[in-house]
Amino acid sequence: MRNRLHQLSSIFVKVFSPTFIFFYSFLLFHCKNTPTDRDHNGLAVLAELQSSWVRNFNPLSPSGLARWATSSGIYEPLFIYNSLSQDFIPWLGLKYSWSKNNKILEIILRSGVLWSDGKPFSAKDVSFTYNLVKKYPALDTRDSWSYLDNVEAVDDTTVEFEFKRAYVPGFYDLVTRSIVPEHLWSEVNDPVKFSNPNPVGTGPFTEIIRFEKQIFELGKNPYYWNRNKPIIEKLVFNAYSGNEAATLALINGDLDWTGIFIPSIERVFVQKDPEHHKYWFSPTGYSSYLYLNTTKPFFRDKNIRKAISYAIDRELMIEVGMYNYMAPAHVTGLSAHNESWHPPDLEKKENWVVYNLDLSNRLLDSLGFLKNDRGYRISSDSSILSFEIICVSGWSDQIRSAQILSSNLKKIGIDVKVQSFDFGTWISRLQRGEFDMSFGWGDMGGTNPFRLFKGLMSFENVKPVGEIADVNWHRFGLSSADSLFSVFEEISDPDRIKSIIFQLQDLFIEHAPALPINAVANYAQCNTKYFTNFPSEDNPYTVLAPYSSHANLLVLLNLKKRGK
Repeated sequence: MRNRLHQLSSIFVKVFSPTFIFFYSFLLFHCKNTPTDRDHNGLAVLAELQSSWVRNFNPLSPSGLARWATSSGIYEPLFIYNSLSQDFIPWLGLKYSWSKNNKILEIILRSGVLWSDGKPFSAKDVSFTYNLVKKYPALDTRDSWSYLDNVEAVDDTTVEFEFKRAYVPGFYDLVTRSIVPEHLWSEVNDPVKFSNPNPVGTGPFTEIIRFEKQIFELGKNPYYWNRNKPIIEKLVFNAYSGNEAATLALINGDLDWTGIFIPSIERVFVQKDPEHHKYWFSPTGYSSYLYLNTTKPFFRDKNIRKAISYAIDRELMIEVGMYNYMAPAHVTGLSAHNESWHPPDLEKKENWVVYNLDLSNRLLDSLGFLKNDRGYRISSDSSILSFEIICVSGWSDQIRSAQILSSNLKKIGIDVKVQSFDFGTWISRLQRGEFDMSFGWGDMGGTNPFRLFKGLMSFENVKPVGEIADVNWHRFGLSSADSLFSVFEEISDPDRIKSIIFQLQDLFIEHAPALPINAVANYAQCNTKYFTNFPSEDNPYTVLAPYSSHANLLVLLNLKKRGK
């Protein structure tokens, strides 16, 4: 016990900077929840930590630089996937049907919808959007046209998707894509680079009232199809460079809705105003991962990846870096929320997410990576094994976790330097494969873990370094997994689906393509001083997390003004 306390104390001193400690001490003891002069008719949202805003509202952008409001206010999909209830909610689309052995998907659209410039929305806009993605492959980050053959407007309210092969999991990708207006986007010279500074959409908030480097505001769409909603008059987005400044704004009522990391959230946030300060870490079905770039020769060996995993003290990382907000990772990559998908003989399989320095060192020794007189492991050319882990500036939990990881790997002779960047730079480097190590998340969209494992293990999603990838940032492919994916694509039988998911987990455990760190906690907080009816554990109509693309529309349309 004493050794554990000493370890915690040592890590705390190293990881928590004096500035960090001072700031949160200030919040704990000096911060007052005083009224501000903000406009109480506008919902102040923070879903992106940015030191300044870039005016990019391209909903097809593969770069990760489009603003959050693009897919959570301006543009809408055919259906919204609610990850909490695991169902598809009709939106621009009303109903769908499959035919010809799951090779034809027909979707009936909502009638009477207008774009925010008053022009009618129709099936031609839908077919145009998908064919635009076909014409510009850089936009097809979901690889939709690897299985699509044709998308056609049958009439004004009917669109037909024709598949090259049966691919039932493609439904999620297709119906959750933002739809753009043909009458405007047909004139765009290069939709890949187009920043779309003055967007026209079907969503509830489309008018750019104000756009500055430190703040932008969106007003209501006068033609929105849901006539009685939302009750919010506008969305307000202030720029914050880090979690600390955002926390202070949330406490003071300058923010209504956030998804940030707040240490000691009960003391720092809730106790300042228990009536209005709320949070909910809604459950998810996936984990966060440490991605090791397998284009780097050292990381191609599965035993090296496992050796690194054995060296990670996940309990310490969760305890010190994340305030025990999350559960430990599972070797399958699935969290306890998805335990129904775990194979029945799981306890008999290798468990390389446990902390075992001895086993980690023995694995590296057996592979010929021996230590020099300074304790660092050297490669065949006698150079020290040294790598970089990239993080987001201001994401204090991620940075602290990276620092703990660096300390962990030093114990097995691997040098890891922590480098932080603004979010735009970080996500660009991650998507382009321009990194050694990085934390990241998995894709758990859909009603089962198929998309998660395909995003982690399919050659189909492996892009060349420098080319943007929507998933598989670590550039890992496995032919045996692809064989299972091919079978899975054509089936709908629940027993066969579960059997393949079990086999995919076996491959994941065998090859360790990505290293699960912890079950994802959907950080989410709200200040209900001005608006109520946010999702909560008692009212779980969707997740509270404001970074859930499209599903956030459910929140915006269900909020109420306090007292009304």
